[in-house]
Amino acid sequence: MRLRHLVCIPLLCGLLSAQDASLKDTFLQAKALWATQGDREGATARLDAVVAALAPKAAALEPEWNQVLCESYNWLAVLDDRNPQTRARAQVRLQALMDLNPDFELDRSLTSQRLTALFDRMKGEKFALVKLSYQPEGGRLSIDGRPAAALPRKYLPFGTHKLSYTRPGHATSEVILELGPHEAKAADFKLVRTASTVTLYVQPSDVEILLDGQSLGYAIGRGGPEAAPLALPLGLRPEDLSSAFVIPELRPGKHRLELRAPCLRTKVLELGADLATPAADHTLEPSRLEASRGTLSVSSPWPGGELFLSGQSRGPLPILDLPVCTGTYDLQVRFPGGGYSQRLVVEDGKALNLEARPKPRLAFAGLEAGDFTGRPRFLAQLEALGERLQQLAFLPARPDEPPAEALARLKASREAELILLARPVPDKVVHRVELVISTLDGEEERLLVKPLEQDPLASLAARLNAVPSLHRSGPGATLLDVPGEPGPWVLAATEPALRAGLQVGRPILQAQGKPVPSVQELRQRVEASKGPLQLSQDGAPLTLPLQAEALEVPLGAPELCYPAVLAHLRLRHAGAKGDEANLIKLNLALVLMQFRKFDKAIELLRDAHLSSVRGVSQGTLDYHTGRCFLYLGPSYQSEAGQAFRQALKYPQSTLLDPDGPLVAPLASQALEDLK
Repeated sequence: MRLRHLVCIPLLCGLLSAQDASLKDTFLQAKALWATQGDREGATARLDAVVAALAPKAAALEPEWNQVLCESYNWLAVLDDRNPQTRARAQVRLQALMDLNPDFELDRSLTSQRLTALFDRMKGEKFALVKLSYQPEGGRLSIDGRPAAALPRKYLPFGTHKLSYTRPGHATSEVILELGPHEAKAADFKLVRTASTVTLYVQPSDVEILLDGQSLGYAIGRGGPEAAPLALPLGLRPEDLSSAFVIPELRPGKHRLELRAPCLRTKVLELGADLATPAADHTLEPSRLEASRGTLSVSSPWPGGELFLSGQSRGPLPILDLPVCTGTYDLQVRFPGGGYSQRLVVEDGKALNLEARPKPRLAFAGLEAGDFTGRPRFLAQLEALGERLQQLAFLPARPDEPPAEALARLKASREAELILLARPVPDKVVHRVELVISTLDGEEERLLVKPLEQDPLASLAARLNAVPSLHRSGPGATLLDVPGEPGPWVLAATEPALRAGLQVGRPILQAQGKPVPSVQELRQRVEASKGPLQLSQDGAPLTLPLQAEALEVPLGAPELCYPAVLAHLRLRHAGAKGDEANLIKLNLALVLMQFRKFDKAIELLRDAHLSSVRGVSQGTLDYHTGRCFLYLGPSYQSEAGQAFRQALKYPQSTLLDPDGPLVAPLASQALEDLK
């Protein structure tokens, strides 16, 4: 028996916690060992284990476990009192019980009269008895600002105490008591009703309650026995409902009650004026909220995309008919290069279908140190730049990450295609900030702005949103304004244009039934047209289908941000094929030429081959190749001459657009300059 005692205590102390159901089993076993077998040592060992587990957490125990601890002290005092060797310890047990809960009533069928008298005498030395009554019952009692159980009897320490009793829909009642030895006092609380109350239960739990648009909090927890009369008629258990939610002060008149929760349909209850007047307590029937979901499908012509909704991964694309709770989401699709983002609203029972096309990612590396007037405002504008960008996915700076560390991280991780860094530039008169926009390969532009301007980022946002087109709709002809001619002169035409009846070497007189005196006027008619062009040459009408015509990215344009243009072109090239891919290579080479990276431009130009021979075409590629070799220096004159001679083979090739300068004369002049 002794050995069992010694082994049991450390074992239980190590394994049991205050919320472990096995701890209650240990408590019940202790009672049984003494009551049925008279095993005092076995019962004491188990009760000591319970105390060891619960006593350190006494201040935070739930009422059920507080009761278990109190009863354990009561039993231990009784068991210790029956053994002469441990009798002195019985008073220690009672003292611990009194310190824990002086209102605890000893089990008088178990506890001797001597121990009971001892406990009462110990309480009388420190505590006074207060008898309490409550009208109506069901309210909350606080003593000296701390919640207390609303019992009919309370033992309170000697001194002054403030007792408050509250109940929803009633005015608070307060009593101040002066307590001393050997005296008992009474506190009678009679509350005066001031308003109506409404109590409701909801299924499921964690539902937000709004009254007339104002949030009152959440219905949480689980219903107890008091909810049984409401739950059982609905075929529910009390615990299927939330705990009671009380609206304490219902003003006179009609009211609108809303029940909201994620993934559930909002439920609206109209409360009649009779619930508020006259003042009374009302309990509504339990409210059940139904599931509320839509579906989301996301696809992309680009491979490797992964879907994220509000930061949570939902797997790789394509995503088909994904059930999604109703609500607002920040959707992101992360690709190996570039990203796609959109804020969307999922509606109940609706299906959303999206095609995600990646955009270059612009990562803000932060604002470098340097104090200047307006710094907080300017930094906030930088952090909100993403709200103004339609063509880029914006990645804000990480909190508390220095710009230098951010730059190193972004270049190592390559999680963005573009980096924005802000650097203060001190000035004696006015502070300026240098904005550096760069690619990961080092192509960069710098922009000076004044942070005190009304909108210092307007120019940057506009330039980042400007994405040059690589195609335009056109008649499929090379046109020229010839002095003395009544309209644009047709120098060359594509096969579809020729088949439609367009004559080379003749002017276009009318378009859409109106005269067109110039190429510019014709272009305006084309841009305004949504279908085939109605033209006339020499009075003969013809219908000309519009065709996609290749364009060059304009260089030196102040409205463009060329690092961003590079990022767009590189991203587009990843999903392009055939002539489209080769046209992108041409334009990539042009932008690299602007950054004086002629060797890299030559790589792209030599790798590109365009099937067309008119407008921006193969001859355009050859001419730019020759220019790049010239920029590399005299040692590459031979290669430059070879490229220019190749360009001469394409007399209909142009620069910029189909109406731009012809390549052949420019190549001839370049060859003359090489002699």
